[in-house]
Amino acid sequence: MASRYSVIQYVPDPIADERMNVGVVVFNDDTVRVHFVSNWERARRFGMEDIEFLKNFAHSMEEEANKGLLFPVEKFNGMSNYEKILKISRGWINSIQFTEPRAALDTVDGLLEDSIKTYLHEQKPELTPKVKMRDRKAAARIVRSKTRETLKQKFGDRTKELVKQDYFIKGNSTNNKFDVVVANGQPYFAAHGISFEVDIPDTLKDAVLWRISDVKSYQPYFPVAILVLPPKLEQSNYNQIELAYNKTLNTYKELGADIIQENDIESWVLQHISKLIV
Repeated sequence: MASRYSVIQYVPDPIADERMNVGVVVFNDDTVRVHFVSNWERARRFGMEDIEFLKNFAHSMEEEANKGLLFPVEKFNGMSNYEKILKISRGWINSIQFTEPRAALDTVDGLLEDSIKTYLHEQKPELTPKVKMRDRKAAARIVRSKTRETLKQKFGDRTKELVKQDYFIKGNSTNNKFDVVVANGQPYFAAHGISFEVDIPDTLKDAVLWRISDVKSYQPYFPVAILVLPPKLEQSNYNQIELAYNKTLNTYKELGADIIQENDIESWVLQHISKLIV
């Protein structure tokens, strides 16, 4: 029994006719197999739009394939699988399009594997290494470590006396704990870490907001830095987290905090240790 395949393509602008392969469908008269890309971020960047509809379409096709179908039967009554794909490939002009089906001598499963390698250029999902996401504790370790390293360049062994971990800074209402504070008789500046590489509860974001607000209302010119690990594209809900990330950072800035990332820590610390009396 002949096996056939068709490449499923994403065409954000049918007029421009720029297209990207996002899946393959392989079939014969009795069997249907589909496979879509495991990482949709490249497609999102390619189309510069919300691609939730694309993911929904992929999910729908996978469900139908599990039943041995290409599409719901009522839409293509009386047609063979080949006739269905041929009709779609010649008639659909929207953002999801199919190439005309081509025949091959291989089995459906063998043809599926070859089609994935040829047209999707990605590893099977289980072979794709997971990106390690760093949480708030990791952000705290980073800001402490890099602060120590920076001070050690200038103060050597005296750094141990100057760098305080989990140290409290007086605010208008209470004392507020920061991951790292540089002090010598009195505190000179403080820094705290937060990570958007993982989902973070609103209570945590609000707790950092309170630290900044309370300290700044009591000591408006006291330097406070918030080290932020930004969200990563690999996160499944990246768009949602990115919105929360931007909103949160704007709020912290409005309260008077300096927002820094990993590569900014050294320069920020050097900027403020010039006032440190040792």
